[in-house]
Amino acid sequence: MQPRCTLIHAVAVVAAAAAAALLLPPLAAGQPWPTCDTSAGTYKAGSAYESNLRDLAAALRAGAAASPSALFATGIRGGAPDAVYGLLLCRGDLSVSDCFDCGTRVLADVGRVCGGRHGRAKDVALVYNQCYARFSNKGDFLAATDNAGGETLLISGTNITGGAGVVAAYDRAVTELLAATVRYAVEENPARLFATGQRVGDDARDPGFRNIYSMAQCSPDLPPASCRRCLDGVLARWWQVFPLNGEGARVAGARCYLRSELGVGPFYTGAPMVVLRADKV
Repeated sequence: MQPRCTLIHAVAVVAAAAAAALLLPPLAAGQPWPTCDTSAGTYKAGSAYESNLRDLAAALRAGAAASPSALFATGIRGGAPDAVYGLLLCRGDLSVSDCFDCGTRVLADVGRVCGGRHGRAKDVALVYNQCYARFSNKGDFLAATDNAGGETLLISGTNITGGAGVVAAYDRAVTELLAATVRYAVEENPARLFATGQRVGDDARDPGFRNIYSMAQCSPDLPPASCRRCLDGVLARWWQVFPLNGEGARVAGARCYLRSELGVGPFYTGAPMVVLRADKV
């Protein structure tokens, strides 16, 4: 499903960057939302690196679609200096065919979206509503247990209305829902490390906002404890990197992914795994 966002911005957060220094340059509201890091090097069209990249993207698509319990694949193609490391993680509620379709989009986009007159970036992250893909000439992100290798931040271009009290109540509601969604993903769904959530608002208690939807996910090869640390780390700095009145936001990384959206309907399929109600919290 499409997010409620009408305008989306993106930023790469490299391991050495401080959260306080983040800038959110505008990006066209169309998928994929890429992060392109040329500091890791560039490659030319028709090169051995490009051939390995395309071979790996196709292999990851097949591997993720062949594992319905995980919808996840990692791999490497080629040898130095043309080795390519990659990861594909589909949203945990997808069907195998939808995961394959998202992998097909990755295959079509990976060599296209991060090009420039000096060459194409070797270190690339592609974020879609249905999957996340990462490719690099360095495999550190595959060995990591957190998103230290880089993150993509996406933020809605629309804001809730109301005064400081409404914004504070909204922030508390988002934090509570995300924390509950993280707990469910780790404790109740440890095999897949995935959960969706919904906070059902109340017009009298929640002027300016009602239903909030959420998702928490880790790459399923992580131990649950590592997944919890990764997601807790993202949540701990949520309001340091996102505006307090933003209607939707997400942090997408190779190891964990967290998202919230205010809207009239969920961005995921099926019933939410976690439900919080305004009159019960």
